[in-house]
Amino acid sequence: MRCRVQNPGAAFALLAVLCVGVSADADTAAAQSLWMARDGNPTLMLEVLQPSLEGFNSEVFSAAFFLSGRVAVSPRVSAVGEIPFARHRSLYQVFYAEELSNTTIGNPYVGLEFQLGSGPAFLEFGARPQLVADNESFATLTGRSSDLSRWEAFDDDAASILMAFNVREVTASKIAFRLRAGTSVVVGTSGDDIVYANYSFQIGYQGSKVRLGAAMAGRSQLTQSLGFSYDPLFDVFGHTNLGQRSTSQFELHTDFLSGHIRPGLDLHLPLDPMGDFVPVVLGANISWTR
Repeated sequence: MRCRVQNPGAAFALLAVLCVGVSADADTAAAQSLWMARDGNPTLMLEVLQPSLEGFNSEVFSAAFFLSGRVAVSPRVSAVGEIPFARHRSLYQVFYAEELSNTTIGNPYVGLEFQLGSGPAFLEFGARPQLVADNESFATLTGRSSDLSRWEAFDDDAASILMAFNVREVTASKIAFRLRAGTSVVVGTSGDDIVYANYSFQIGYQGSKVRLGAAMAGRSQLTQSLGFSYDPLFDVFGHTNLGQRSTSQFELHTDFLSGHIRPGLDLHLPLDPMGDFVPVVLGANISWTR
C-alpha cells in the first residue's frame, strides 16, 4: 500500500526539526528499550515501532526496527547490545509524484551493566559508534521519530557515550518499578560535544503470564548549542533556555505468555513541541528469554 504526503508544509517542518536541527544534537536518553525482559538469561528482543508522521501517510512497516540482547557474563555483570534499522517508504506529491524510499542501519549500542551488591541498584556504561548513512534522510527521520529516547540510534553526525544509575525492584505483590538517571555525551564530527541529563521512571505489573507498565522518559540538554531547540521559533534566533532544550515521552507497554517466547505491544506519546509533529507511535515486540 502506497501513501501520499497529505500536508507538504507539515512534512517539511517535521523534516527540518528532526533531520536538520537534531543532526547536531542527538538525544541520548536510553541505550535500549526500557522494557527489555530481565527475568531470564540470555534475552533477545525485537521491536517494530511505526511513528505517525504529520504530513505523511506511511506504508505499513515504514518503521524503525530494534534488535536488542542481554546476557550475564558473571553474577554481577551483564553485556548488552542493540542493532537498529530504519525503513521509510511513501509517495510524495507537490507538483509531480515522487516515490520516497530510504533504508539505513542505525548506530549500534554496546554496553555493560554492573549490579551493585545484592540490592536493586545497578550501573550502565555504553557507547554508540556512528554508522548511519548520511544521505538517507527520510529513513533517519522515521528512525528518530519512532522513539524520542533513542534518537542517538539514528544520528548521522555523531557518536555517543552513556552512563546511568538505575534502581529496579519487583515487590511481593508483583508491582515492578524502575528509576533511571544519568548523563550522556554526544561527540559530534562537525561541532562541539554536547552533554545531556537523562531520566526515566517506570511502574507496572510483573506477572507470570502478563506484564504491563507505563513510563515517562526524557532528557535536558545541559550545554547551550546555538540555533537548536525543540521550539522552531526559538531555534531561528538561537535563544534557548532549559525548557526549550528539554523533551519527554510517555510510554505504555505490555507483553504476554509465560514461556520462552513473549509477544507484546507498545504505545509512545511524544510530549512538548515534538508531539505536534509525531502525535503517536504504535509498535509491536517479541522477546525470547531463557
